[in-house]
Amino acid sequence: MTDTKQPRSHGTHRSAALLALAVGLPFLNKPFHIDDPVVLAVSAQVLQHPLRPLDGEINWDSDPIPLFKQTTNPPLLSYYLAPFIAVFGCSEVALHGAMLLFLVVLAVAAAELSRRFANRSWWPVLFVLTSPAVVVSSNVMRDVPAMALAAAAVAVFVRGTDDDRPWLLVAGSLLAGGAVLTKYSAAVLFPLLALYPLLRGRVRPLWALLPGAAAVGLWCLQNVWAHGVTHLQYLMAESRSQLAWQDQFYPGMAVIGACCFLTPALLAGTAASRSWWRVLVYGAAAPLVARGLRSHFLDPPPDGQCWLWSESGGLLIWALAAAFVLLTLRCLWLAARRTGDPAAEVAAQWRDELFLIAWLFAVVYFSVVYVMFQAVRHLLPAMAPLCLLGCRALQRVDRPVRLVSAGALTLCLAAQVVVSAWVAAADYQYADTYRQFVRTMAKALPVSRGRVWFAGHWGWQQYAQRAGWRQLETNGPQPHAGELVIIPERVHKGPMPPGLYPRLEEVSERTYRTRLRMFTMNGFCGASFYAVTGRNLPYLYTKDDTLEVFHVYRAGPRPTPNGEER
Repeated sequence: MTDTKQPRSHGTHRSAALLALAVGLPFLNKPFHIDDPVVLAVSAQVLQHPLRPLDGEINWDSDPIPLFKQTTNPPLLSYYLAPFIAVFGCSEVALHGAMLLFLVVLAVAAAELSRRFANRSWWPVLFVLTSPAVVVSSNVMRDVPAMALAAAAVAVFVRGTDDDRPWLLVAGSLLAGGAVLTKYSAAVLFPLLALYPLLRGRVRPLWALLPGAAAVGLWCLQNVWAHGVTHLQYLMAESRSQLAWQDQFYPGMAVIGACCFLTPALLAGTAASRSWWRVLVYGAAAPLVARGLRSHFLDPPPDGQCWLWSESGGLLIWALAAAFVLLTLRCLWLAARRTGDPAAEVAAQWRDELFLIAWLFAVVYFSVVYVMFQAVRHLLPAMAPLCLLGCRALQRVDRPVRLVSAGALTLCLAAQVVVSAWVAAADYQYADTYRQFVRTMAKALPVSRGRVWFAGHWGWQQYAQRAGWRQLETNGPQPHAGELVIIPERVHKGPMPPGLYPRLEEVSERTYRTRLRMFTMNGFCGASFYAVTGRNLPYLYTKDDTLEVFHVYRAGPRPTPNGEER
């Protein structure tokens, strides 16, 4: 399980890459969605002023503000996408095709990490790539790229440390720097990478972290030169979470439970082992998690889906933490007895386990403490250590129990694949609602017949602006009499311009419905894959079939200060 000298398997890496393509190819034509327009706006600015990527403006709430203040992450992904946009324009197929590279990197990195930490098992690779967190996140956003670069950084740096190859250490460091320049939350990588050689009593590999840190430092210098302050400093001052830790932690448990289906397999393996102390330790988690959920979701009490995902996530985290504690106690006991080789082997397992536990909880800690709200994308980097730890726990049981665990893992993986496909299809359909509506209305209401205004953001904003429609601003120009205003119900909208609604007369309404009955972003039913706050869940099955309702209004005359209308 912890043999650092296992040969690399290029065939496994190729198979993992093919699996990644199988996961990503069905979503090549997925509409732009959620934060995609922000990434594309930064790319457009890169094409105009390559050295000042955050100088442009975007209206992401009520009025245009600088990209430096709106975007919450650095622009490496936008730099990567800019050449594709220059050649192909904002083509969904071209840009999602470019994003496949990161999915392949993630798959190969997961295979390499499994070789090193999970005895070459395919289970971690399969559970990572088919997680709803990965499959649904097939957007033009920074989450999968940052996760892929982070996993690759760990895999390469660990390999460089084990084999004493300086060039691999430098490559891992640069990959870590690239992950941070894609998403700031990847900053937890640098202390994590330093931990790995230190656990082995080695200090020399630490020098290799300097190139990656220098890359991040250059970005900070650009910020000071262009804006007078680093982007990260500005965000930390403006965007630190004001929520209590419980309001971030319990939704995070729901995210983990809904995106990693390992809990039933761990419980099955524990039950089959007939180890009373494992059953006792793992079983103690159920009432503790339930009590925490009851106190958090006091009024009204959580429903079945909320219980399922939150309990599953809480039990999984508890089981992995408890497994590490038990391994630590065993390691100390063997060390005290000085039993020779067995103690050394357990100590090696303990070092690997500590490294993976530190990776997992560093991501969870950052997501709970330093972000404004919980979301699947914030916990996405935790999927790799989570799956590695879960599979390692199942490998430590006896061979007969492993057969039971393998059966349970097969059923869990099958369930995860079905749910991931279902949720991803629902997310695709919801995003496509805005693209379809704009295409239909742009033909029926060409801009030449009168200006069309709209309210709302996410992918809807991208398609409405592409059609030539004008976005409403709180303090900007307002619609003239006779002009059309389109306001969807369920998309995110900032404050409306004062006095707008009394002037509007509805002329038509269009409702888009679904047969899938699964939702990823619907505040009316509590589904919120991209912002899991309060009692919301990452995805939700409901009897509601309404995806979106578009209201088309005609603006009336505007009152003037002297009482006349125009």
